[in-house]
Amino acid sequence: MRQQIRLRYAILLLWSSIMIAHTQTVPEIAYVLSMPRPATHLLEVEMRIRPLQAAVPTIEVHMPAWRTGRYALFDFASGVQEFRAADDAGRSLAWHKTDKETWQIAADGVRDVIVHYNVYANEFDERTRGLNEQHAFIDEAAVFMYCPTVGDVPITVTVHPFGAWHVTTGLDALSGQPFTFRAPSYQVFADCPLEVGTQREFAFEAEGKSHLLMVAGDGPVDAPAAIAELKKIVAINKAFWGALPYDRYVFMVHLLPEGRGGTEHLNSTIMQTSMNALATPASIRGFLGLVSHEYFHTWNVKQLRPAGIPPYDFSRENYAREYWIAEGTTSYYGHLLLIRKGDIPVTSALESIAQSVQQDRLRPGNRIQSLSESSFDAWVKYWRRNENAYNAESDYYDKGMDVSLLLDLAIRQRSDNRHSLDDVMRAMFERFPLAKRGYTVDDFQRVAEEMAGGSLDEFFTSYVHGTRPLPWEETLTSAGLRLFLKDSTAPAWLGVSARMQNGKSVISLVIAGSPAEDAGLSISDELVALNGTRVGAADVQSRIATLAPGDTARLSVLRENQLREFTAVLRPITVPAYRIEKVQHPTDLQRQIFESWLGTKWGN
Repeated sequence: MRQQIRLRYAILLLWSSIMIAHTQTVPEIAYVLSMPRPATHLLEVEMRIRPLQAAVPTIEVHMPAWRTGRYALFDFASGVQEFRAADDAGRSLAWHKTDKETWQIAADGVRDVIVHYNVYANEFDERTRGLNEQHAFIDEAAVFMYCPTVGDVPITVTVHPFGAWHVTTGLDALSGQPFTFRAPSYQVFADCPLEVGTQREFAFEAEGKSHLLMVAGDGPVDAPAAIAELKKIVAINKAFWGALPYDRYVFMVHLLPEGRGGTEHLNSTIMQTSMNALATPASIRGFLGLVSHEYFHTWNVKQLRPAGIPPYDFSRENYAREYWIAEGTTSYYGHLLLIRKGDIPVTSALESIAQSVQQDRLRPGNRIQSLSESSFDAWVKYWRRNENAYNAESDYYDKGMDVSLLLDLAIRQRSDNRHSLDDVMRAMFERFPLAKRGYTVDDFQRVAEEMAGGSLDEFFTSYVHGTRPLPWEETLTSAGLRLFLKDSTAPAWLGVSARMQNGKSVISLVIAGSPAEDAGLSISDELVALNGTRVGAADVQSRIATLAPGDTARLSVLRENQLREFTAVLRPITVPAYRIEKVQHPTDLQRQIFESWLGTKWGN
């Protein structure tokens, strides 16, 4: 008996020693985030890398070049200051920068490396990093360095909030350790932002999973009404996809005097909206478009990813020709699911499509840059748009939404309404899970062809990889819809847009081939007068609307502080407004497509 006890004890000691050795040899990174002086906008970061192999002479730490959810390079490294490194005994380690985002540290013989640095954070509008006396918002890629020397290792982060502030995040909390969270890798860590402040939190259950509505800002909140709408959005997305790919989800909302937008994350989203957006049931319904878009991303881009982005490479651009699917198709379904949910009347939905037709045909850039090229060039063009973008570039959000709509109807028509783009998205989600490779446009086309029951090569060649005009009339007919001109006569057209800039009315767009371009008007001209009477950015379009095609418009502008005058002969707008109506006698197939597509009865 004693021998058995001794044997068991020896085995226990051996197992314990193995586990201790394993714990000591598996690298991890532990961060500590502090914010003791919010008014300075300085976040203080400690980064402990442990343990290192003794043979490693140097290690490198990098500041990411971009954040998830926006395909553009940022300059996060420029906010880093007071960098220093030490070993676990507090002895300083030599370091130097090898480029603007890389710090190389001498670590020969050291087991733990501890890095300290501060980050200037005052970019709430970019949804990257911000700290002030009200709260802090942290997208981890904008604040926390990563260490390629040890690879994508487990992460813990401990937050020391200012005063009585608390933390809201999609990260898993460590039990018994206040404001300490964990992630299995930097890839996950960088996709779960932190809100630190006095934000309000409203927990609720939806479709068997835990959810949280977090609201930062002093605006009024009708929490029961907001939660009721969020539950409906969760339910309709679960019905669409078949499952929720998370255990807990956080809807983060910033109520702001100005600013609007959102960024999707792995199991959360950060959305910025007006101070009164959550005040009443009516205002909440106006906010749901943003919610629907960002939440659909939970599947389309956070799980189902283009081949160019899994895993994220935070050191450089992550090129992909599929961003029109990631963003444009998400825009399409963000809108469509609200129609099916009953939040958007069918009449309003058809008006929106009619406006999309006009905007698609008005934009000169759609005839120059293809949709897949627009996606690929997102890093160098879309998010760095110059004044000529409208004339020379497509838009993978808007045109991606248009092409998704037309592809959906094309699949329904060719399959006798047995399949749709809904089926394509669900099949893609099953075949390209996050743990495997990302998909390509060719993969997407193949699945779409399966559902359509035949080749879609002409469609993809013409409208995804080419610049052929979109076939609106032909495709809308499949759903029993016809496109008409909205007005009997086309209004006068100048072809400029203007905006207020530093108190001045400045021309922000001159459309290629327009009367304004023919007359010689230019971007950045300051508008002074139209036909001898003062004109501003807010009223230039309404003033042009009082004129007729063939009339003369004399524009007085300041160009480089010199008063100049240009004369434009107005022409009828090249692409007039449209309206969409149902055909009087739909076929059975047209009626079926219309009803299953929009989730409503033909007669409604």
